[in-house]
Amino acid sequence: MHDDDMTQSLPPLGPRPDREEGLPPLSPRAASRGGGLPPLDAAGAPQAEPTTEQRPLAQGQEGTPPPPPRRGRAGRIGRTPREPRRGGRARRATAGLIVAAALAGAVAGGATTYLLDDGPQPGVVAASGAAGEVSAAGALQDAIAAVDGSVVQVRTAGGLGSGVVTAPRGLIITNEHVAGARGDEVMVITADDRRVPATVVASDASRDLAVLRPKGSVGQGVQIAPEPDAALRAGDQVFAIGSPFGLQGTVTVGVVSAVARRGEGGAPMIQTDAPINPGNSGGGLFDLRGRLVGVPTSINSPVPGNVGIGFAVTADEVRRILGGVN
Repeated sequence: MHDDDMTQSLPPLGPRPDREEGLPPLSPRAASRGGGLPPLDAAGAPQAEPTTEQRPLAQGQEGTPPPPPRRGRAGRIGRTPREPRRGGRARRATAGLIVAAALAGAVAGGATTYLLDDGPQPGVVAASGAAGEVSAAGALQDAIAAVDGSVVQVRTAGGLGSGVVTAPRGLIITNEHVAGARGDEVMVITADDRRVPATVVASDASRDLAVLRPKGSVGQGVQIAPEPDAALRAGDQVFAIGSPFGLQGTVTVGVVSAVARRGEGGAPMIQTDAPINPGNSGGGLFDLRGRLVGVPTSINSPVPGNVGIGFAVTADEVRRILGGVN
Protein backbone atom coordinates (compact mmCIF):
# COMPACT_ATOMS: atom_id res chain seq x y z
CA MET A 1 0.00 0.00 0.00
CA HIS A 2 1.55 3.32 -1.02
CA ASP A 3 0.90 6.70 0.52
CA ASP A 4 -0.36 7.98 -2.84
CA ASP A 5 -3.14 5.38 -2.79
CA MET A 6 -4.42 6.75 0.56
CA THR A 7 -4.58 10.40 -0.52
CA GLN A 8 -7.52 11.97 -2.32
CA SER A 9 -7.73 15.58 -3.44
CA LEU A 10 -10.71 17.75 -2.55
CA PRO A 11 -12.90 19.01 -5.44
CA PRO A 12 -12.42 22.69 -6.38
CA LEU A 13 -14.90 25.28 -5.24
CA GLY A 14 -17.38 26.73 -7.80
CA PRO A 15 -17.04 30.30 -9.16
CA ARG A 16 -18.33 33.11 -7.00
CA PRO A 17 -21.60 34.79 -8.22
CA ASP A 18 -21.44 38.17 -10.01
CA ARG A 19 -22.14 41.28 -7.97
CA GLU A 20 -25.59 41.82 -9.54
CA GLU A 21 -26.65 38.35 -8.41
CA GLY A 22 -26.30 39.26 -4.76
CA LEU A 23 -28.74 40.92 -2.41
CA PRO A 24 -30.43 44.16 -3.65
CA PRO A 25 -29.21 47.39 -2.05
CA LEU A 26 -31.19 48.79 0.84
CA SER A 27 -33.38 51.85 0.09
CA PRO A 28 -32.48 55.04 2.00
CA ARG A 29 -34.31 55.54 5.29
CA ALA A 30 -37.10 58.13 5.15
CA ALA A 31 -36.41 61.31 7.10
CA SER A 32 -38.29 61.52 10.39
CA ARG A 33 -41.05 64.07 10.63
CA GLY A 34 -41.12 66.78 13.20
CA GLY A 35 -37.38 66.53 13.91
CA GLY A 36 -37.59 63.41 16.14
CA LEU A 37 -39.90 61.42 18.39
CA PRO A 38 -42.94 63.20 19.88
CA PRO A 39 -42.71 63.95 23.60
CA LEU A 40 -44.27 61.44 25.95
CA ASP A 41 -47.36 62.46 27.91
CA ALA A 42 -46.66 62.26 31.63
CA ALA A 43 -50.16 61.75 32.92
CA GLY A 44 -50.50 63.43 36.28
CA ALA A 45 -46.71 63.91 36.57
CA PRO A 46 -45.29 67.36 37.33
CA GLN A 47 -43.61 68.97 34.29
CA ALA A 48 -39.96 69.95 34.52
CA GLU A 49 -38.92 73.55 34.35
CA PRO A 50 -37.89 74.40 30.76
CA THR A 51 -34.21 74.93 30.13
CA THR A 52 -32.68 78.16 28.90
CA GLU A 53 -32.87 76.95 25.28
CA GLN A 54 -36.50 75.87 25.66
CA ARG A 55 -37.89 78.84 27.75
CA PRO A 56 -39.66 81.49 25.59
CA LEU A 57 -38.23 84.97 26.07
CA ALA A 58 -40.47 87.91 26.93
CA GLN A 59 -40.35 91.02 24.84
CA GLY A 60 -37.49 93.31 25.72
CA GLN A 61 -35.72 90.57 27.77
CA GLU A 62 -33.74 88.85 25.01
CA GLY A 63 -30.65 87.18 26.45
CA THR A 64 -31.69 87.55 30.10
CA PRO A 65 -31.17 84.48 32.31
CA PRO A 66 -34.24 82.48 33.40
CA PRO A 67 -35.73 83.13 36.83
CA PRO A 68 -34.76 80.76 39.65
CA PRO A 69 -37.07 77.78 40.34
CA ARG A 70 -39.93 78.35 42.71
CA ARG A 71 -39.65 77.31 46.30
CA GLY A 72 -41.07 73.94 47.12
CA ARG A 73 -40.57 72.52 43.61
CA ALA A 74 -38.12 69.62 43.24
CA GLY A 75 -34.90 70.61 41.51
CA ARG A 76 -34.43 67.10 39.93
CA ILE A 77 -36.76 64.90 37.95
CA GLY A 78 -37.48 61.58 39.56
CA ARG A 79 -38.12 60.14 42.95
CA THR A 80 -36.76 61.79 46.02
CA PRO A 81 -34.11 59.85 47.92
CA ARG A 82 -35.57 57.13 50.12
CA GLU A 83 -35.12 57.65 53.81
CA PRO A 84 -32.83 55.10 55.42
CA ARG A 85 -34.60 52.31 57.21
CA ARG A 86 -34.47 52.23 60.95
CA GLY A 87 -32.10 49.73 62.40
CA GLY A 88 -29.66 49.84 59.42
CA ARG A 89 -26.69 50.51 61.61
CA ALA A 90 -27.57 47.60 63.85
CA ARG A 91 -27.85 45.23 60.89
CA ARG A 92 -24.52 46.41 59.46
CA ALA A 93 -22.86 45.95 62.82
CA THR A 94 -24.26 42.41 63.10
CA ALA A 95 -23.07 41.56 59.56
CA GLY A 96 -19.62 42.87 60.43
CA LEU A 97 -19.47 40.62 63.49
CA ILE A 98 -20.49 37.59 61.38
CA VAL A 99 -17.78 38.30 58.77
CA ALA A 100 -15.16 38.75 61.49
CA ALA A 101 -16.17 35.46 63.09
CA ALA A 102 -15.96 33.67 59.73
CA LEU A 103 -12.47 35.07 59.06
CA ALA A 104 -11.34 34.02 62.50
CA GLY A 105 -12.64 30.50 61.90
CA ALA A 106 -10.86 30.31 58.53
CA VAL A 107 -7.56 31.42 60.06
CA ALA A 108 -7.93 28.90 62.89
CA GLY A 109 -8.76 26.10 60.44
CA GLY A 110 -5.77 26.95 58.27
CA ALA A 111 -3.48 26.93 61.24
CA THR A 112 -4.84 23.57 62.36
CA THR A 113 -4.33 22.08 58.91
CA TYR A 114 -0.78 23.37 58.79
CA LEU A 115 0.04 21.96 62.24
CA LEU A 116 -1.42 18.55 61.49
CA ASP A 117 0.08 18.32 57.98
CA ASP A 118 3.71 19.32 57.57
CA GLY A 119 3.51 18.77 53.80
CA PRO A 120 3.33 21.53 51.21
CA GLN A 121 0.30 23.79 51.05
CA PRO A 122 -2.35 23.31 48.34
CA GLY A 123 -0.90 26.05 46.15
CA VAL A 124 2.52 24.42 46.25
CA VAL A 125 1.01 21.02 45.44
CA ALA A 126 -0.73 22.45 42.35
CA ALA A 127 2.49 24.05 41.16
CA SER A 128 4.39 20.81 41.67
CA GLY A 129 1.72 18.91 39.73
CA ALA A 130 1.98 21.30 36.80
CA ALA A 131 5.77 21.00 36.82
CA GLY A 132 5.41 17.22 36.90
CA GLU A 133 3.17 17.27 33.83
CA VAL A 134 5.65 19.44 31.95
CA SER A 135 8.48 17.12 32.99
CA ALA A 136 6.56 14.02 31.82
CA ALA A 137 5.80 15.67 28.47
CA GLY A 138 9.47 16.57 28.06
CA ALA A 139 10.54 13.00 28.88
CA LEU A 140 8.14 11.64 26.25
CA GLN A 141 9.40 14.04 23.61
CA ASP A 142 13.03 13.23 24.41
CA ALA A 143 12.36 9.48 24.22
CA ILE A 144 10.62 9.83 20.84
CA ALA A 145 13.45 11.93 19.45
CA ALA A 146 15.98 9.32 20.61
CA VAL A 147 14.37 6.37 18.79
CA ASP A 148 12.32 7.63 15.85
CA GLY A 149 15.30 7.38 13.50
CA SER A 150 15.61 3.65 14.25
CA VAL A 151 12.11 2.69 13.08
CA VAL A 152 11.98 1.67 9.41
CA GLN A 153 9.32 0.69 6.92
CA VAL A 154 9.37 -2.86 5.54
CA ARG A 155 7.94 -3.47 2.07
CA THR A 156 7.38 -6.83 0.44
CA ALA A 157 5.50 -8.10 -2.58
CA GLY A 158 2.59 -8.95 -0.28
CA GLY A 159 2.26 -5.76 1.72
CA LEU A 160 3.80 -3.22 4.03
CA GLY A 161 4.80 -3.12 7.70
CA SER A 162 7.41 -1.74 10.04
CA GLY A 163 10.66 -2.77 11.70
CA VAL A 164 13.12 -1.58 14.35
CA VAL A 165 16.91 -1.42 14.07
CA THR A 166 18.41 -2.96 17.22
CA ALA A 167 21.75 -2.38 18.93
CA PRO A 168 24.53 -3.32 18.81
CA ARG A 169 24.62 -5.29 15.53
CA GLY A 170 22.15 -3.29 13.46
CA LEU A 171 19.80 -6.23 12.87
CA ILE A 172 16.15 -5.33 12.23
CA ILE A 173 13.36 -6.93 14.24
CA THR A 174 9.90 -7.20 12.65
CA ASN A 175 6.90 -9.54 12.45
CA GLU A 176 6.97 -12.85 10.64
CA HIS A 177 3.67 -12.07 8.96
CA VAL A 178 5.29 -8.90 7.55
CA ALA A 179 8.67 -10.18 6.35
CA GLY A 180 7.97 -13.85 5.58
CA ALA A 181 10.14 -16.92 6.02
CA ARG A 182 13.88 -17.23 6.30
CA GLY A 183 15.70 -16.43 3.06
CA ASP A 184 13.07 -14.03 1.71
CA GLU A 185 14.16 -10.65 0.38
CA VAL A 186 12.48 -7.40 1.46
CA MET A 187 12.99 -3.66 0.95
CA VAL A 188 13.66 -1.42 3.92
CA ILE A 189 12.80 2.30 3.80
CA THR A 190 14.85 4.16 6.42
CA ALA A 191 13.66 7.12 8.47
CA ASP A 192 15.62 9.44 6.17
CA ASP A 193 13.89 7.90 3.11
CA ARG A 194 16.69 5.64 1.82
CA ARG A 195 15.93 2.26 0.22
CA VAL A 196 18.07 -0.59 1.54
CA PRO A 197 17.49 -4.26 0.60
CA ALA A 198 17.51 -6.82 3.41
CA THR A 199 17.33 -10.59 3.87
CA VAL A 200 15.26 -12.53 6.42
CA VAL A 201 17.85 -14.42 8.51
CA ALA A 202 15.53 -15.77 11.24
CA SER A 203 11.80 -16.39 11.49
CA ASP A 204 9.43 -17.76 14.16
CA ALA A 205 5.77 -18.02 13.17
CA SER A 206 4.67 -19.10 16.66
CA ARG A 207 6.02 -15.84 18.12
CA ASP A 208 5.32 -13.82 14.93
CA LEU A 209 8.88 -12.52 14.84
CA ALA A 210 11.48 -12.22 12.10
CA VAL A 211 15.00 -10.82 11.89
CA LEU A 212 16.34 -8.89 8.88
CA ARG A 213 19.97 -8.33 7.97
CA PRO A 214 20.18 -5.12 5.92
CA LYS A 215 22.66 -4.80 3.05
CA GLY A 216 23.67 -1.28 3.99
CA SER A 217 23.42 1.34 6.71
CA VAL A 218 19.90 1.76 8.10
CA GLY A 219 20.49 4.01 11.12
CA GLN A 220 21.35 3.75 14.78
CA GLY A 221 20.00 0.82 16.77
CA VAL A 222 17.91 1.03 19.93
CA GLN A 223 18.46 -0.72 23.23
CA ILE A 224 16.19 -3.62 24.20
CA ALA A 225 14.92 -3.53 27.79
CA PRO A 226 16.90 -6.23 29.64
CA GLU A 227 14.56 -6.83 32.62
CA PRO A 228 11.96 -9.63 32.61
CA ASP A 229 8.77 -8.30 30.99
CA ALA A 230 10.79 -5.09 30.48
CA ALA A 231 9.91 -4.22 34.11
CA LEU A 232 6.51 -3.07 32.88
CA ARG A 233 3.45 -2.64 35.06
CA ALA A 234 -0.14 -1.83 34.19
CA GLY A 235 -0.44 1.94 33.86
CA ASP A 236 3.11 2.58 32.59
CA GLN A 237 3.16 5.03 29.72
CA VAL A 238 4.44 3.69 26.40
CA PHE A 239 4.43 4.83 22.79
CA ALA A 240 4.44 3.08 19.44
CA ILE A 241 6.17 4.14 16.21
CA GLY A 242 5.38 2.59 12.86
CA SER A 243 3.74 3.07 9.47
CA PRO A 244 -0.03 2.76 10.03
CA PHE A 245 -1.75 2.86 6.64
CA GLY A 246 1.62 3.66 5.08
CA LEU A 247 2.23 6.82 7.14
CA GLN A 248 5.86 6.28 8.08
CA GLY A 249 7.13 7.58 11.43
CA THR A 250 3.69 7.87 13.06
CA VAL A 251 3.80 8.12 16.87
CA THR A 252 0.91 7.00 19.09
CA VAL A 253 0.88 7.12 22.88
CA GLY A 254 -0.91 5.06 25.53
CA VAL A 255 -0.41 2.97 28.63
CA VAL A 256 0.25 -0.66 29.39
CA SER A 257 -3.13 -2.31 29.96
CA ALA A 258 -1.82 -5.73 31.01
CA VAL A 259 1.47 -7.64 31.13
CA ALA A 260 1.98 -11.28 30.09
CA ARG A 261 -1.40 -11.57 28.39
CA ARG A 262 -1.41 -14.86 26.47
CA GLY A 263 -1.76 -14.66 22.70
CA GLU A 264 -3.40 -17.16 20.36
CA GLY A 265 -0.32 -19.38 20.31
CA GLY A 266 0.18 -19.15 24.06
CA ALA A 267 3.06 -16.65 23.82
CA PRO A 268 3.08 -13.84 26.39
CA MET A 269 1.92 -10.48 25.02
CA ILE A 270 1.84 -6.89 26.22
CA GLN A 271 -1.62 -5.36 25.99
CA THR A 272 -1.72 -1.61 25.37
CA ASP A 273 -4.22 1.07 24.48
CA ALA A 274 -1.68 2.95 22.35
CA PRO A 275 -3.43 3.09 18.94
CA ILE A 276 -2.08 0.31 16.67
CA ASN A 277 -3.37 -0.11 13.13
CA PRO A 278 -2.42 -2.07 9.98
CA GLY A 279 1.10 -0.98 9.10
CA ASN A 280 2.20 -0.74 12.75
CA SER A 281 2.99 -4.48 12.63
CA GLY A 282 6.67 -5.11 13.32
CA GLY A 283 7.31 -1.58 14.60
CA GLY A 284 8.39 -0.63 18.07
CA LEU A 285 6.69 -0.22 21.42
CA PHE A 286 8.93 1.89 23.66
CA ASP A 287 9.04 3.10 27.26
CA LEU A 288 9.87 6.64 28.37
CA ARG A 289 13.55 5.69 28.61
CA GLY A 290 13.63 5.07 24.88
CA ARG A 291 14.02 1.30 25.23
CA LEU A 292 12.29 -1.29 23.05
CA VAL A 293 9.78 -3.12 25.27
CA GLY A 294 7.71 -4.87 22.61
CA VAL A 295 6.87 -5.35 18.93
CA PRO A 296 3.24 -4.60 17.96
CA THR A 297 1.72 -7.59 16.22
CA SER A 298 -2.10 -7.60 16.43
CA ILE A 299 -5.25 -5.88 17.60
CA ASN A 300 -8.53 -7.13 19.02
CA SER A 301 -11.37 -5.20 17.41
CA PRO A 302 -14.95 -5.76 16.19
CA VAL A 303 -14.26 -3.33 13.34
CA PRO A 304 -11.32 -3.05 10.90
CA GLY A 305 -9.52 -0.47 13.03
CA ASN A 306 -8.12 0.26 16.46
CA VAL A 307 -10.42 0.35 19.50
CA GLY A 308 -7.69 0.56 22.14
CA ILE A 309 -6.87 -3.15 22.49
CA GLY A 310 -3.50 -3.89 20.90
CA PHE A 311 -0.89 -6.57 21.55
CA ALA A 312 2.88 -6.58 21.27
CA VAL A 313 5.42 -9.41 21.48
CA THR A 314 7.53 -8.96 24.60
CA ALA A 315 11.14 -7.82 24.70
CA ASP A 316 12.05 -11.21 26.22
CA GLU A 317 11.03 -12.94 22.97
CA VAL A 318 12.87 -10.34 20.90
CA ARG A 319 16.12 -10.98 22.78
CA ARG A 320 15.63 -14.72 22.41
CA ILE A 321 15.30 -14.72 18.61
CA LEU A 322 18.11 -12.20 18.14
CA GLY A 323 20.37 -14.36 20.30
CA GLY A 324 19.99 -17.20 17.81
CA VAL A 325 21.31 -15.20 14.85
CA ASN A 326 25.00 -15.54 14.10
